[in-house]
Amino acid sequence: MANVTIISNNYIKSSNETTQPQMENNIDIFLEDDNINIQQEKELFELQCNELEQQLKEIKSQIQSLKQKNKDLEKKVGIATNFNSNDDNIIFNNDIIELHDTLENYVTNLKPKIDVNINEVKKLLIKYGCQSKISYKDQNKPLIKAVLQRHVLEEILAQADFYFSRSNNINNIVVYQNMIMTSSDDDNFIHIISKKINRMMNKYRKIYDIKRKKYVNSLAKDLVLNVIRIFYFNLLIQEPVIHYHWFNNNEKINKSYMKGSWDEDEIENLVVEICSFPLILKPIYPNGFKVCTPAKVFPFHIMKQNLAENLGTSVGQNIS
Repeated sequence: MANVTIISNNYIKSSNETTQPQMENNIDIFLEDDNINIQQEKELFELQCNELEQQLKEIKSQIQSLKQKNKDLEKKVGIATNFNSNDDNIIFNNDIIELHDTLENYVTNLKPKIDVNINEVKKLLIKYGCQSKISYKDQNKPLIKAVLQRHVLEEILAQADFYFSRSNNINNIVVYQNMIMTSSDDDNFIHIISKKINRMMNKYRKIYDIKRKKYVNSLAKDLVLNVIRIFYFNLLIQEPVIHYHWFNNNEKINKSYMKGSWDEDEIENLVVEICSFPLILKPIYPNGFKVCTPAKVFPFHIMKQNLAENLGTSVGQNIS
């Protein structure tokens, strides 16, 4: 039994001596394999990081491209996103001036080869409470132009109100962009309003020059687009929201808020006969406001009216 034990111990000792280097070698091999795996994982991680960085760069590039496309589209359709800088205010004011010009060109100067339907215009004078009298002999075309400009602008705004109240999407620039893209379609909102405005204006003035009539009618589309762009988008997207205000007839002329044709020394005796384009203003906390563009008005001279009335009374008394 003792011999067996000795042999067994020797065998175990011998086995241990043989196994230990092998185990160490196995450990080295394991560690080496583990290092290789770690290195491979590191390389894979770095590769994935590089790919993600590249994707991030591409996303940033796409975002920048989309921003530029958005700016280009805003420029194309004419919708500004803010008016915080002086340059933006200048652009906005220029838009108003251009709208003035388009409105005047559309109504026309009512001459030459243009007949005015005085009876229909008289109805507009009554509607707006004008005190001046017109006739086929004394047409007072500057007043008629002012009244027609007011009527055209209000009609476009009324038609737009009706459209947007039904679409329930007045603050969405996409609505306006869709108008731009489909404005040549016969069933497009812009096209429909343009035709209505042209038919309406044919009641008040008749253009005999066919070429000029075609040109004037073609202005209706641009006029409608610009009115909607300014009054339903550029005004409403501001903080605070920009407002517009129509002055009533018989209000005193105020050079700070109005522009028109008059002599400086007569202003005290002038009132508004018709406001052909509204005052554009920005509210200032708490009760003030800043004039963006003044209202365009046609004046009425109070003293001339009183003089005519007094003269008529005097003549009437002398006759009686």
